[in-house]
Amino acid sequence: MVKKRIFRVVFLLLLLGMSESCQQKSNEPTLEDMAYFPLQVGDYWVYQVMSEKYVSTNSSIKNVYQFQERISSSYFQNGQLYFLVEESVRQTEQAAWKLTGFHTVYKSLSEVVSQENNVLKVKLAFPIALTASWNTNVYNTNPDTLLRYRNPGQSFTVGKLGFTNTISVVGANDSTLVNQSRYLRIYAPNIGLVYRENAALAFCQSSPYCIGKGIIESGTKLKWELIVSNRLP
Repeated sequence: MVKKRIFRVVFLLLLLGMSESCQQKSNEPTLEDMAYFPLQVGDYWVYQVMSEKYVSTNSSIKNVYQFQERISSSYFQNGQLYFLVEESVRQTEQAAWKLTGFHTVYKSLSEVVSQENNVLKVKLAFPIALTASWNTNVYNTNPDTLLRYRNPGQSFTVGKLGFTNTISVVGANDSTLVNQSRYLRIYAPNIGLVYRENAALAFCQSSPYCIGKGIIESGTKLKWELIVSNRLP
């Protein structure tokens, strides 16, 4: 009887150990997770950007241009490797690039953090899981904004480029009679960000004739589509 009890105790301890081991493993990021945000000096990404700004009811100013991010250098600070990213803009493919700013970014075992205009934002959290959510503004004073993963392994086409095994990051995606907001990022492994979309719109409320009809009174729409990168096959 004593031997049976000892055997049961040992068996339960082994099960608990296996369970804890599996749980620890599932909470660790993999190389596949980290590949969705590659960082290496010399990397660059060029996006076709389409912006639309509403200045009056159903009247907008549209602008199409190209935006480039290029990793120009890296450095260590407090044991963490940081990358310096140059930001450039040009109106057409034939025009020269105009340097408009810089930002830094780092990738750790738990997250990817970008500092833009002196504001730290968490772009990705590791490991990648549909149950994961994180506050992109955890390191700044802006209101808490939760991001989540969606559509793992999905194929995605933007322009003439096709990508497999992408992951989406979504935030606010709400539409009411008063306003509409949208946050979407799509990443491809070993390439990085391939598509980005933001919307913050206010619908007309000034008269009973426009309420509930989706007439945009103010706000902006923004779309980025990857067109060129050294990481494209």
